[in-house]
Amino acid sequence: MPAPKAALKKGKRGPGQAIAITGLGCVGAPGRGLAQQRVALTTGQCGLARWDDSSLPLAAILPIGRVQCTLPRAPGRTLTLALTAAKEALAHAQLSRPARGDCGVILGSCTAGLPESERAFFTDQEAVDPHYQGQQTHRLTHALAQVLGCGGERSSHSVACASAANAIAEACEWLRQGIAPCVLVVGADALTRVTMAGFYGLMLVDAQGTRPFTEERHGMSLGEGAGALLLETVAHARQRGIAPVASLLGWGLSTDAYHATAPDPSGKYLDRCIAECLDDAGLASNDIDYVNAHGTGTIDNDRQEAAVLSARFGAIPTASSKRIYGHTLGACAAIEAVASCLAIQDACRWPSAGVEAATPFTNIRVVQQREATPLRAVLSTTLAFGGANAALCFGHAERAC
Repeated sequence: MPAPKAALKKGKRGPGQAIAITGLGCVGAPGRGLAQQRVALTTGQCGLARWDDSSLPLAAILPIGRVQCTLPRAPGRTLTLALTAAKEALAHAQLSRPARGDCGVILGSCTAGLPESERAFFTDQEAVDPHYQGQQTHRLTHALAQVLGCGGERSSHSVACASAANAIAEACEWLRQGIAPCVLVVGADALTRVTMAGFYGLMLVDAQGTRPFTEERHGMSLGEGAGALLLETVAHARQRGIAPVASLLGWGLSTDAYHATAPDPSGKYLDRCIAECLDDAGLASNDIDYVNAHGTGTIDNDRQEAAVLSARFGAIPTASSKRIYGHTLGACAAIEAVASCLAIQDACRWPSAGVEAATPFTNIRVVQQREATPLRAVLSTTLAFGGANAALCFGHAERAC
């Protein structure tokens, strides 16, 4: 049966219950696993290269090979990425296979089965499994749950690059409303020629590599990867005897409804989204110590996002990881949620990759090297096509103990 959808917040609401984050997993341009991500985030490592050894623009590619799967007809490359991150998160959380019977699964993805559909098109196959056609996000979710043995409710989100952020928000409400005791959230997307051609046609790709929050920025760089988080109620984590690694304090969503690809220049809906997130987390603006920004490196996106952050927080320390991972579309909010949790764990602000030899914005404080400092709360923002905005707030593990 379809998963019951959690009720969306309506109007102003007080602080919600903090959620325990007990497991993290990530795969992207830096490689597989949390250790590789820490190295890349610490140094601001550039993960960009020429895609497919051709003249196509810079992108962040990961030759990960294959992960064994008992469902050979399931969408391949995106599922491979999703499984790689999900398995690490479940192992990190010590959630054994027998204990996954009531674990829900929520996936955020844009491409889903598109790599296989594209391959079939280019090889001129006449008979193609119809399940490969289009963006079969729901089928990928079911395959992911079956392979991992997660028997709880399932849900899927395909909301452009806010897909994984919406998935995390829904998981939070499932836990708060008692729909599930634990939820595996995965954001995963693989690169395709269709995706590259679309963004290149919109003239949004910087062939020199993205340089977020700098005056010299000239566009984005695309990438592929996956991020995964295991979210649990505090009671469920205690029952298992597992200490959280971080906490999800709150979320906010809004929609500009202004333009298919351009953000609303007023920024009022993004600000509303952030305000709702802070309200849900029970925090004031001055409680946020660091912003993991969407920061795609496009002219309009960075200008609007920086203006909104500056108006609400002042010269707040801000960084983008898009030059490390590329813009991983539906996966980006999950990958950046992992990065936010690692920043809290390691008590540091990650540098904003791509600032070197460029002129950073001055209305926010663009972090240019790793800064060791305790962090009370980290805000992670996402601005998607169609005006879909999302904000997530992460805090110390103690908030969910």
